[in-house]
Amino acid sequence: MMRDYRAHREAVQGSPHLFFADGYDVHNPGVQLRWEGEQGAGFPVVDSDDPLVFERLLRHAAAADRSTTAT
Repeated sequence: MMRDYRAHREAVQGSPHLFFADGYDVHNPGVQLRWEGEQGAGFPVVDSDDPLVFERLLRHAAAADRSTTAT
């Protein structure tokens, strides 16, 4: 994992940041947030979260896997 991170750290926006084999990526899946306070000294405030996001991401990954193996 760390070898992959070092090779692609310019693409990583933070944690969690998920990358899929088909090139799709998502940072903070299912979470909408904003920052309060001054830049560098503030804190994140979660405005909403979507607990179903992980089911959709698993379906996306499975569909992408099928499309790459179905030749």
